[in-house]
Amino acid sequence: MITIDEHVVDLYAIVKEIYDVLGLPPFIPTNTTRTGVGIYGLIDDVIAVLPLDDLKTLYDVKLETREYFKAVVTYIKSPVFMVSIQCIYLPNVSCFLRHVHISV
Repeated sequence: MITIDEHVVDLYAIVKEIYDVLGLPPFIPTNTTRTGVGIYGLIDDVIAVLPLDDLKTLYDVKLETREYFKAVVTYIKSPVFMVSIQCIYLPNVSCFLRHVHISV
């Protein structure tokens, strides 16, 4: 368990859920499983126990076999998506709204 701003976050429950969603064998914590501090520690802990090689293999398989997955990845890598992200982070939200063709 990790405490972030007085809220308890069950790291193991998060990782077990990720394993279930990806169809991986059950996650079994070990004595070497870390517990970090704060949100950055939580993120580092989750990444540390994920089977990154299996996830990369799954990504490659989905990219080759699923057209919708390939389309999403292509869109995320596109300049259009990057402009959308940049507009969201700009203080002027009307930039984003113009980009997605919404009148302001």
